[in-house]
Amino acid sequence: MLKNLRFFIIIFILVALFLPGFAKLQELKSKLADMEDEIRKTQSQNALLEEKIAKMSNQAYLEIVAREKMGVVKKGETVIKIIREGEEMPVAENSTQALP
Repeated sequence: MLKNLRFFIIIFILVALFLPGFAKLQELKSKLADMEDEIRKTQSQNALLEEKIAKMSNQAYLEIVAREKMGVVKKGETVIKIIREGEEMPVAENSTQALP
């Protein structure tokens, strides 16, 4: 009986010593998994940005962006804007810009 009591006391002491460390280990593993997810998301965003940077070095792509998003035209070109019924007439703020 005394041997059983010593055995349980030793087991209790070991559990009391290692349980907080085990809980901390589990918490750190959870944080590590969250950080790895964050890294994967950031790497994905970086890949998209690098792709966009590569496109920006393409002169034809830059011209398309300038024409479609900024309303830039080449010298001598005439811009025709179709306005549907109910739409307001756009302000000609970019009409002085011209591509070379």
